[in-house]
Amino acid sequence: MANAAARVEIQDLIDSRPLSGTQIFVIVVCALSVVFDGFDLQVMALTVPALSQAWGLPPPQFSAALSASLFGMGLGAAFLAPLGDRYGRRAMLVLSLIAVGIGALACAGAQNVTQLAVFRFITGIGLGVSMPNAIALTADYAPRARRSALVTAMYCNTATGALVAGLSAPWIVARLGWQGPFLVGGVLPIAAALLLLVTPESLKFLLHRRPGHASIARILRRIAPAVDPATVYVAPPPDVSSGGMRDLFAPSYRLRTLWLWLAFAMNAFILYLLVSWLPTLLLAAGWSASQAQQAVAFNQAGGILGGLLLAWLMDRLGGERILLVGFLVSAASLLLFLVAPSGFWTWGALLLVIGACIGGAQFALPSLGTRYYPAAILSTGTGWGSAAARVGAFVAPLLGGALMAGGMTTQNLLTLLALPALVAAVAMVGLSKAGK
Repeated sequence: MANAAARVEIQDLIDSRPLSGTQIFVIVVCALSVVFDGFDLQVMALTVPALSQAWGLPPPQFSAALSASLFGMGLGAAFLAPLGDRYGRRAMLVLSLIAVGIGALACAGAQNVTQLAVFRFITGIGLGVSMPNAIALTADYAPRARRSALVTAMYCNTATGALVAGLSAPWIVARLGWQGPFLVGGVLPIAAALLLLVTPESLKFLLHRRPGHASIARILRRIAPAVDPATVYVAPPPDVSSGGMRDLFAPSYRLRTLWLWLAFAMNAFILYLLVSWLPTLLLAAGWSASQAQQAVAFNQAGGILGGLLLAWLMDRLGGERILLVGFLVSAASLLLFLVAPSGFWTWGALLLVIGACIGGAQFALPSLGTRYYPAAILSTGTGWGSAAARVGAFVAPLLGGALMAGGMTTQNLLTLLALPALVAAVAMVGLSKAGK
């Protein structure tokens, strides 16, 4: 029997060594998976003009199909993504990517709007399961000192996939018709699922759920060949029983969960209101269509750069502290819309800053969650956090549209968004206290 004194906890082992080729491979495959997820998330909106022309329907007729994927994502993240804690991150990631692919391929064969909405709902469920488990699998192989940066860099690739979709969709539609983007969006995630079959499962999951599994020794030989697999263990997490949602409200995690959900929901509310209505708001403020499109690009570019910067700072200065500053800067920038001239460069600069803080936080918040939950409930924690974000994402366009219909000006509506930014800042204060 191995000497107890020689035992080593798996996270300590990962922290004590440079990233191995196996760990890098896992992170790259997860990044590739979310690239394809981002492509499929964006493809519906990009295909609406061609669909509208082909089916002879006005674009608003596709609203149900556009929202169906978001609804499916919320349900998938809340109720199916947590199964990664019970059956394995890789297993759920493979199944979810296959669901995304099948949903997208089915969309290419849709005959009416109802069928399209149903198939987009299936795609959304797959997306809701995929992203939390990709985050959890990446986090399980990341050293603590670089976890935020690695998880966020991986997750930012959803924006890369959306960007690729935006650049390629016109070319694909011109050659393959409106079905083309869905066909591409169906093949790519299934290819990623096949690649995941040769990707190792989470060592933390195996040590916790399947101790003695043959894969443990095989994976450890790639990461730390000199270490005896019999000496490696995973620390038992406190207050974890079934590995389900109930554990998120155990005494050790209750306050963290509630504050984190609040931050997810408030941040997504701001982000999706801007995503849904920013072009319209800017046009109402007297901007040209080209200027509005450029400002949206500023906002999105800020999100990618902000996510990477926030993650880098979070690993060095503390997650809650950095995100608190980000939310306060966002609130201040939003308040400036009341007094700043509505010119392209002044408002464009504000939107770039807001994109960096709010869009960046959208990518950085899941990495914060990986610090709060142990591996045994990590898919559950990230899945329900993503579901909380979907609540904010669902409410935002509806409320924004109602306020605009009620006559609220662009300046006042943008300034009003400072309130959820301040609530998210309060959540960061609550998280810092709950973590002590």
